This record gives sequence, C-alpha cells and structure tokens, in this order.
Amino acid sequence: MRHIAVLGPNPAWQKTLFFDRFQYDGINRAREMQCFPAGKGINFCRAAKCHGKVPCKLIQFGGGDTGGYICRELGKEEMDVWTVRTVAPTRTCSTCLCLATQTMTEIIEPSYAATTAEVASMLEYFHEALEGAEGAAFCGTLPTGTDPYLYGRAARLAAEFRKPLLLDSYQNLQPVFDSGAELWLKINADELRAMTGEADIRAALRKVFTFNGIRFAAITDGPSDAWCGDGTRTAVYHLPELEKVVNPIGCGDTASAVWMSEILSGTDPFEAFRIALGAASANCLSAFPGSYDPAEAARIAAAVTLA
Repeated sequence: MRHIAVLGPNPAWQKTLFFDRFQYDGINRAREMQCFPAGKGINFCRAAKCHGKVPCKLIQFGGGDTGGYICRELGKEEMDVWTVRTVAPTRTCSTCLCLATQTMTEIIEPSYAATTAEVASMLEYFHEALEGAEGAAFCGTLPTGTDPYLYGRAARLAAEFRKPLLLDSYQNLQPVFDSGAELWLKINADELRAMTGEADIRAALRKVFTFNGIRFAAITDGPSDAWCGDGTRTAVYHLPELEKVVNPIGCGDTASAVWMSEILSGTDPFEAFRIALGAASANCLSAFPGSYDPAEAARIAAAVTLA
C-alpha cells in the first residue's frame, strides 16, 4: 500500500489544560485536563489518517515513561509507528487554554539529544519506510543536541528513492538543500521570515526559491492570509473567520498532511493548499490536534477565497 514516510523525531506527551480564566501572575486551577501523544509528526499522521487518502508510516524517538505513554496511546489509535527507544526521556508539553479569551499559552519542556546509535536506527527505519512510499515528510525540529545532519542524511535517502519530500522545518537545513531531494516547503510566516531574513512575505517567498531543491512553498499565518507559490506564480488565500476556536495546536501540521496527501493524489498544488487550509481551520474546532470533521473542513475550504 502506498504511504508517506514521516520523520517526526521530537514527539511530546501533551497535557492540555482548560481554564475558565487564566491569569499570568496568579494561581490558576484548571477545570479539565486532557493527555495524549502529540508533536508535529504525530499530528501530521493523525491528520492524514483523518483525511483518508494516503496513510503514513511514522518514525520517531521515544524514551522514559512518557515515551511509553506515547507508544501505548498511539497503539490505541492504530497508528503505524516505528519508535526508536532512547536513553533520554521524551518531553512533556503543556498547553493552557483560556476559554474566556480563547487564548493559548504553551509550556514546552526541553528535549534531549539522541545518541549516535539512536540516530543510525532512525535512518535505518526511514530507509525501510521509503520502500513503497509515495513521498516523505520531515516534521519539526530535532531534539536539542541531536546530530544536525540527521535530516540531511535522510533527505539524501529520499533523493535516492526519488520521493518528493515535504519539509515542515526551517532550521539547520543546508544539508537538506544540498541533498538533491525534491522539496515541498510548508512552514508558517514567522518561520519563513527567520529562514530567509526577510520581513515581507512576498520578498521572503522570492528568496526561498534561491535555496536548492524547493519546488513549492506553502505558508500559513494563523487566521491571517496564507500564501502558496512555485517561484513563478504566487497565490494568496483569505480564510473565513471562525466563530469559536477550541484549540489551535496542530493546525499547521494538519495543513501539511492534507496538502501532501492531496498532491500525492494528483490534485493541483494550489487547489490542494486550499483544501488543506479548510482542514487546518477545522482542526481549530477540536481539542485533539490533527483531528477534525471532514465535512466541516470541506465547508470551510469552500469559503476560502483568493485575496
């Protein structure tokens, strides 16, 4: 069966706390807590499964009790995941959602370096996952201190297998650009500015195509206009306003997964991104990142207009 080979090296055990009101300099008591596996790779695969067009094989690091919790819960979700067990424990991330103001505060624990042997195991898993894959995806940053050439070496494998590679990361990417892989970039506006050093989105989009291998770039900016370009044509998408946002975590990951799924299914990339933006917006209506109502996503996508 065709699939997307997904590298999600930096997962998290996610705690989402719901507050009626949240005060930064006071004592805050949550009315509800939800715990589940998260991180960009996990959210990507969950959203792709929700979309239902192309399944994923996820390769991730995981260690300690938190890594065990993640593997257990992903098993319940029946996610196809290969976990490289690490000596270091997997991080926990806490999201504080204020229901009164519909605002979010995120607290991210530090991650720890994977060993040389653990990196080698991840690359072996990725090599195996590329066999029979339609494409590949790199989701998120590497755990702090991990060999920065991991993505570069993995990108060379994708190039050898001639698989399109979705890139949802923006730091330390020169080895990826030098790999010869066909790259489809999906990051947010702040990441694009940091990656290019350009404050203006149009200027940043022009500059991003000076990097080797980038065929398409799709840029999200929360509820603001989104952008998509191929170096010649640029499209700007205006998103409809949502009445109520439950949890914005995972919206970018959802956009990445649905965009890649649609591209691999033969959809025009510009139209694929419109569909992806509908799914990303629908993800805001769920507390569970990477999970959304497909009917709601289609309704929102139909309301996305070209600005």
